[in-house]
Amino acid sequence: MKPILFILKMPFTEGSEDTWFCTHCAMIEGALNVNPDWEKHIDVRRIDHQKPRKELIEVLGEENQWTPVLVIKDQQPMTNPIEITEYLSQKYGGARPHP
Repeated sequence: MKPILFILKMPFTEGSEDTWFCTHCAMIEGALNVNPDWEKHIDVRRIDHQKPRKELIEVLGEENQWTPVLVIKDQQPMTNPIEITEYLSQKYGGARPHP
């Protein structure tokens, strides 16, 4: 099973006419943009902002709907975008976050 990376579809609305983006998910999208080969190794799922987030619930349970999240078999899910991009760069190569 490939690792699954859940990120929000952006932009989205929430309770008003304003549109928003998730800063953590945007960072992940930027890293995917400069490292397109990562998508050969992971299952990227762009999901709607509105809860409940059915796809996430099916994998992690109702109490774990935070994004971004990287789900790797037999490991604790990762939610920190820097840790996620560090992991992906170490595992699959490519550019990593600058310290």
